Amino acid sequence: MTTAQEKTLNDFFVHIFNKINSLEEQALQRIGARNLSIKEIHVLEAVSEQAQQGQNTMTAVAESLSIQTSSLTTSVRTLVRKGYLTRQVGSQDRRQVYIALTPKGEAANQIHSRFHAQMIHSAAAQFSDEELEVLTQMLKQLDRFFAEMQELGEAQENDFEDL
Repeated sequence: MTTAQEKTLNDFFVHIFNKINSLEEQALQRIGARNLSIKEIHVLEAVSEQAQQGQNTMTAVAESLSIQTSSLTTSVRTLVRKGYLTRQVGSQDRRQVYIALTPKGEAANQIHSRFHAQMIHSAAAQFSDEELEVLTQMLKQLDRFFAEMQELGEAQENDFEDL
């Protein structure tokens, strides 16, 4: 890899993440959801996705976000207080905590989903069908790479727990 390619990739990863976050923040402001952070809207999104699969426990949602359950607990507590989520202890296993979107949470998640759909369609319009096919294949490869890196990092963390 050349130095120019390395710089381009680094700039892409850093800047695209920041640009998307900025666009999401602007979208939240426009819809009047000023009391939601990007992190919180992504929690709502994960709860919705897990609920569709019947897996809306704290553990499943935390895993889908690749965060610790303790980190999710803080966000959920705030989102319950703001009226976007409900929490319920499992009836069969009281150790299980289920979280669900309220109507207010559903509305915020739908607006966020529409934002993502518009963003994807606008971005895709910049490419031909062939370019989109190549791009999606490359992005799948990158996704696998980052998943492997994450697994490797988790494995290394577990090594230190034995010390």
